[in-house]
Amino acid sequence: MQERQKHRLKQKELVMSIFSLFSTEFEESNVSSIWDITLPIEKIITYLNEKHNVLYKNAMWVYTQLRRYENELGVRLFQKIQKEGSESNFSLKIYQPFIYFFQKQHLYLSQKIKISNGAWDLIKNTMGRTGFEEPLKILLGAGSTIYHLAIILAKRSKEENIRFKIYTHNLGSLKQLVEPKTSFKNITVYTPAGKIDPVTYTIVGEDNEIYLKNKFDFIIQGTSCIHRGNLYIESAEEKNRKQTMLKECEGTKLLLLTKHELSDSPLKNRSPYGRVEDYDYVILPKGNTNPGVQKRYDNFLKQFDKILEAEILSWNYLIFKIKHQPDEV
Repeated sequence: MQERQKHRLKQKELVMSIFSLFSTEFEESNVSSIWDITLPIEKIITYLNEKHNVLYKNAMWVYTQLRRYENELGVRLFQKIQKEGSESNFSLKIYQPFIYFFQKQHLYLSQKIKISNGAWDLIKNTMGRTGFEEPLKILLGAGSTIYHLAIILAKRSKEENIRFKIYTHNLGSLKQLVEPKTSFKNITVYTPAGKIDPVTYTIVGEDNEIYLKNKFDFIIQGTSCIHRGNLYIESAEEKNRKQTMLKECEGTKLLLLTKHELSDSPLKNRSPYGRVEDYDYVILPKGNTNPGVQKRYDNFLKQFDKILEAEILSWNYLIFKIKHQPDEV
């Protein structure tokens, strides 16, 4: 019996599906950036029909749903490129600039979920080997990758009855960790003092005492850019707190990467806050990727070949343990 065709997707599902198509097109192309990808609306509609069994007959109706979602979120996600002819003859690109947290949380979603699950599996495996006592103390950094990890931690804490003390200045993570559906008997959340940066959706400031006075089981971060092993982020204010977490806080340090952070050049007008070797583990997604991204990833593995040791190999992710010299520990 043929599956009954859906009339339409919810706005968020529609947006995430289109971002997934952009990601797939980029991975299968030779262009240097996902922002170079342009998708005709006809291709998007065909994809939605094949992927979700949804038939959209009106291209402008699809675009109207995207704009409503953007207006509700308060940021632009897509750029409409009008073609000659009718109003419904247009293409979409991912909007630039793409700097806000509420933009970035939609990008490379599949990779972010893979590496977030990898981080969770590493936590569980380490708990099993070493017999960590609950509640586990976890320090979460800023960024949209860590936001997706917070969703997993909240869910697993409730399902597996594991207690956490979570420290973070990531407002996206905070929102997920204090949702009514969260098991509050299992999760206690702590934040540092500071002011809110609406662009990165983080609490920034110089007062890191709440981080420095605790010994953590895990300290987990992402990053914006890696060039020759140096780590960079766009926000100068966030950099100070990120550097403190990496250099001064005590705990097993995890770096989560989608591979798209690997770059041929450093961020302009920004100095690095640390290096890859400052971490104890690096977690990356497994799978095919864009040739340019793959080349940078191959160079990354070559550069750190002597210190990266495969710890866990999954269908979805790779976890490398970083070998430190005795005086580095």
